[in-house]
Amino acid sequence: MNTFQHGGGVARASRRLGLDASAILDFSASINPLGMPEAVLEAARGSLTQAVHYPEIDGASLRGALADFHGISPDHILPGSGSTELIYLLPRVLRPRRALLVTPAFSEYERSLKQGETAVDYFPLRPEDGFRLDPARLLGRLEADTELVVLANPGNPTGATIEPAALEAIADGLANRGVLLVDEAFIDFDPQLSVIDRVPSHSNLYVLRSLTKFYAIPGLRAGYLAGPARGVARLAAARPPWSLSSPALAAALAALGEEGYRQQTLALIPELRRQLSDGLESLGLTVFPGAANYLLAQIPLGMRDAASLAARLEEQGVLIRCCANFPPLDERYIRLAVRSEFENRRLLVLLDDALHGH
Repeated sequence: MNTFQHGGGVARASRRLGLDASAILDFSASINPLGMPEAVLEAARGSLTQAVHYPEIDGASLRGALADFHGISPDHILPGSGSTELIYLLPRVLRPRRALLVTPAFSEYERSLKQGETAVDYFPLRPEDGFRLDPARLLGRLEADTELVVLANPGNPTGATIEPAALEAIADGLANRGVLLVDEAFIDFDPQLSVIDRVPSHSNLYVLRSLTKFYAIPGLRAGYLAGPARGVARLAAARPPWSLSSPALAAALAALGEEGYRQQTLALIPELRRQLSDGLESLGLTVFPGAANYLLAQIPLGMRDAASLAARLEEQGVLIRCCANFPPLDERYIRLAVRSEFENRRLLVLLDDALHGH
């Protein structure tokens, strides 16, 4: 796991192909197909008149709003410039000697741990098991000096989910020896699985959240962390000031008020995901069940591998995510965002041609 690549390369693809960015159809980054809510866009625009001033030094207004939104004390919340800032902050401050990383996983977990000189072990989930996590088996893999377990719910790129009771069992199994970090970047697409409301009951449970995927604002960089009050205070003291820009703060605050948008998304995504899954299976791909706004699919032997397929589609202005750098996955796996019905159908037509040579 030494290659750090990500989806969302629209700017790079538009330069290489000589196309406007709006002409690129991006299935490599999993962003809500409803797009940015209008009220969020207007809030970000309106905040630009205040750009002559420094933004809040610590994002205090967002911290309070998030605490109200989740029904927990502000002492348990730390906003950040996207959850990635906090992925790097936590190991730098807590300095765990050894970490167990559940894979396949977002590559920045490993990168942040190694930058903090944390030894990293891996707990690979298997496709033949549907990428299901067994808490007892995970706890049995802990070394004597393991002080951190990192996992995502839903998993990225798998989309597989973990029940809250299983996560609490892991936190309890780590009590008095280590910390559990749960990345809930995509949990808004299946909110009943969140453990953020359990944070006050555990002294070693940290939860990462992102506002960028669900509310379609990845360019504004807004996220947050929830954890034990003492740990959050340590993290806050170590973070640079003015982490969040005024537009990011305004957009994040406006997003929390978008109840109608949330309900519309939760009604729409499962149907779009089912349609895309059925279409991929009709092309001969194996599709893994997922709860987020993306699907992991395996390409059968005898067809193009993922890198070749991604290159072919990019020439047609369509980006997909090759998952060969998500160990233990290999060159047969791709991740595809769930987009609008029309865009999903276009992707299926292009995939059919690329895989079967029509």
